[in-house]
Amino acid sequence: MKLVGNSITGHANGSATSSQIQLKKAAAILWMTGPAARLNGGARLQLTNQIKNRFMTIPKYDLNNGVQIPVIGFGCAFGNWTGGDEMQGFLPEEAWRSITLALNAGFNHFDCAYCYGTERHLGDILGRAMAEGAIRREDVFVTTKLAHPAAPPHVAISHLLTFNWNEVEDIQQRVLDDFERSKEKLGLGYVDLLLMHWPGTFGNEDPVFAKEARLAIWEIFESLLQRGDAHAIGVCNFSQEHLADLIDAGRTVPAVNQTELHPYCQDPGLVGFCKQHGIVVEAYAPFASGAFGLLRDPVISGIAAEVGRSTGQVILKWHLQQGHVVLPKSSNEARIAQNLDIFDFSLDEEQMQRITALAPAEAKRTTEDPGTIL
Repeated sequence: MKLVGNSITGHANGSATSSQIQLKKAAAILWMTGPAARLNGGARLQLTNQIKNRFMTIPKYDLNNGVQIPVIGFGCAFGNWTGGDEMQGFLPEEAWRSITLALNAGFNHFDCAYCYGTERHLGDILGRAMAEGAIRREDVFVTTKLAHPAAPPHVAISHLLTFNWNEVEDIQQRVLDDFERSKEKLGLGYVDLLLMHWPGTFGNEDPVFAKEARLAIWEIFESLLQRGDAHAIGVCNFSQEHLADLIDAGRTVPAVNQTELHPYCQDPGLVGFCKQHGIVVEAYAPFASGAFGLLRDPVISGIAAEVGRSTGQVILKWHLQQGHVVLPKSSNEARIAQNLDIFDFSLDEEQMQRITALAPAEAKRTTEDPGTIL
């Protein structure tokens, strides 16, 4: 199957034109000076030259297709997750304010997802910054994710009456429809990185079908990469087995595997497998989402005192010195700035080993273990 246009059956379409992007920017100005100004808690874009210069100094890693990714990004999920697979209580005011503060602080890498509900917020904020000439599209790196089993299937009306969860082509069409909506909400013309959000079964418990569906979704991702809608493609929450399925099938090797990683959940086998195959590891929930008392751990607190930094900064540095991309999230203005202020110190080998030694016999996770997914 080859993707043509915006449908697996070949409806004509193409990437957003420059005029469409300009219209998006203009709409963003109207929105950000109107309704959004009332939602964002008073946070306004303040992109000074010093902050814009910081964009240029954030280190980057080379992905396996040559695209460069900033080593730290800002997580754009704002809501209350229940049961590990459903987000409720979406907080738009927090999203507007936090993303604006992150851009003001100098973050140039933003991690979003179709099911987070924040793609339009991110797109409008970046659109206004571009419209004002404060940044260019190429100054920012934007990730979004598709194919979360719990996300509502916003299938196009033209496909709704015949949609079947047990048909691979229908799942492909759902992913493609969702991507078109993501692209429209972001309004940026393309995404820098597109991730398959979960290797889930989409309601079908047959492991053979689950593998077939993953490969079929990856085929859609490969087509989006080929036509330039995504500059790199990867996965999220994939185990070694899930990754091996893609690699053994002779498909495009994912550029990234985004997974839960922190001192209490280190998954060395998965990390080693990714490094062996040239897959960059992205760490979400680097602070364990505030769980398990990680930020109060006495070992990490002691190291923080030794280097004159916060425990959060020490944890982020521990990640970076292992070669991970790290994705902190915060709504606190001072903490957002602090999370980016981590490039003028380092941990010595003994300090790194003390943190690594905190790994429990059984990993403490805030989300489902990918190894348990079919």
